[in-house]
Amino acid sequence: MSAAQQVTPEGSALDRLRALIRRWLGALIALIRRAPLATAVIVMALAGLGISIYLTVEHYRNVAPVCTIGGAFDCAKVTSSAYSVIPGTSIPITIPGMLWFLVSGGFAAVMLWYLARQQREPAQLRLWFLLWAGAGLVFVLYLVYAEIVQLRALCLWCTGVHVLTLLTFLMALRLWQDGPPVIAPRKVAKPATARESAPATSAASPTTTAAVSATATRPATNQRPARRRRR
Repeated sequence: MSAAQQVTPEGSALDRLRALIRRWLGALIALIRRAPLATAVIVMALAGLGISIYLTVEHYRNVAPVCTIGGAFDCAKVTSSAYSVIPGTSIPITIPGMLWFLVSGGFAAVMLWYLARQQREPAQLRLWFLLWAGAGLVFVLYLVYAEIVQLRALCLWCTGVHVLTLLTFLMALRLWQDGPPVIAPRKVAKPATARESAPATSAASPTTTAAVSATATRPATNQRPARRRRR
């Protein structure tokens, strides 16, 4: 056996792994093409979650986030104000922001999960997502009002979160308007009909065929002999 024909276990396992990765990537790309809006919501949720985590860490470190200072942007003033925490507590509002982005991405992930399994979504899933996104947008509008009117300063990171929240609401609105995708019914194999099963059931055994042939060729004993014609 030549060296080219020899297949080591490591090479075979690597080939199977590559084939598996290609198959999964192909299925993922096809799923993204079928549901681009839900995929965009997940991407924005990850981006918003990252920003919220960063601002939360900087809050507990008592360090101003990296931001452009001057002009209308003053991140330190915004993140250290009374509007940066939940009223009556010391919990930063970025923690509810993380929860909001997690749930928003979860809604979109559930849509993709049902689509990948070729199952219909729950009837009220997109409506609940729209209401959740609308609640986040209302809270963002309150924060924008606090920045512009009360603090007269903007935070670059906060503005990024606000934009992501607005886009998520628009995506949720469009998903609710479009409705769930149409799922084609699965093809079920039809049971064999009587006509299809007739050849199998009508096949006779050799013994039965021989008996029928012998019966057909045996002379009839009950027939009367023909009368002779009188001269």
